[in-house]
Amino acid sequence: MMKTKLKTWGKLILLLIFILLTFSYAMFQGGFVSWFLFFSFVPFALYALCIAFYPLGDLVIERTFNKDTYLAGEHLNVVIKINRKYSFPLFFPIINNTSSLSKENGKQIVFPGFKKHIQLEYSMPNLPRGEHHFDKIYVKIGDPIGLFEKEKDYSLEKSILVYPAFSDIIYRSFESRYEQGATASQIKIQNDTSMVAGIRNYEPGDRFTWIDWKATARMNEMKTKEFEERQSNDVSIILDRSPSSSFEECVKFSASIIRTIIQHGGQIGFYSIGQERTIFPIRGGEEYRQQLFHHLAKVKADSNVHISSILDGESAFYQRSASLLIITSNLTQALVDMVRKHVQRTGTVIIFVVKNDNEPFLDDEYQLSSIATRYGVFVNFLHEKDFRSALTGVKQR
Repeated sequence: MMKTKLKTWGKLILLLIFILLTFSYAMFQGGFVSWFLFFSFVPFALYALCIAFYPLGDLVIERTFNKDTYLAGEHLNVVIKINRKYSFPLFFPIINNTSSLSKENGKQIVFPGFKKHIQLEYSMPNLPRGEHHFDKIYVKIGDPIGLFEKEKDYSLEKSILVYPAFSDIIYRSFESRYEQGATASQIKIQNDTSMVAGIRNYEPGDRFTWIDWKATARMNEMKTKEFEERQSNDVSIILDRSPSSSFEECVKFSASIIRTIIQHGGQIGFYSIGQERTIFPIRGGEEYRQQLFHHLAKVKADSNVHISSILDGESAFYQRSASLLIITSNLTQALVDMVRKHVQRTGTVIIFVVKNDNEPFLDDEYQLSSIATRYGVFVNFLHEKDFRSALTGVKQR
């Protein structure tokens, strides 16, 4: 602080010396040229003197955004309002709105003149998914001769969350037929205990709570309630967070399928394994969808091991009544072997192999798909343009 003050006073002394030198030159030299030089220099010198004492603290700055939440690919419009007490003309002040999105995009030169109220607007197109921070706003002013420069930062920190974009998917329940309509889903049947359909004789393995005590007393033998059976719409989704050039497409597809299933009354368990292990239990509803989207907005491709190593032996991933969906960008033999072990106890297992439009699927992946089909594991190859029909069947080569 003391060093800055000494530097400022040094420049003031230097400015006064320049003024005295030009005045002395005009006095001793005389003539039109010397006095023209003096009177031309004086306005710039006086303006520089005023800049040296101009209080940047008189500025009141406000930053607003066009809305609170965004989807990836949308435009962010930023409005910066500057109010000042004095109408002193500023020479091309630079306003720098720093953020994690771009260090240069928010830098603008303004021409306020004598205005007390200044408004700046700019747009950031194609927002990337993630959490983005807007930091301080820097205001820098100076004089035309470059002698004095003043800068002040205004703390207006704010974070915005950009949720993943999603596609509309044609809904087809997982009891539908895959692979040319020949193989029915193995989704488990659940008893709906809220709907009693009748009674029957007690059988070993029936739950104690299913016994109809009134019928048992009346008929003098153990009777068990029969319930209506319904097919479960529960789905367990596993997102592969291994580093990949197609990871953003995997996140977008995850958001799309979550939105579609919940909209149609299904329930979802979501498993996201990276440096941090995040498991969402099977639930449904709009509030739960928001929680999942909030996680997907921040998720990163930071898994250090392949998904097959993570899933092997993890019983938490496998619900007996839930279909298992695995979203990855890399189909491997290890992954196929791993899910083969769990087909019988989990019902339907579908691997969605998602890649960006510029990345083709490999012959080895198609061969692994044929092997997986023989095991009862469905494999669906998807580019972004295929998201809409992802649940209608398996895309063939």
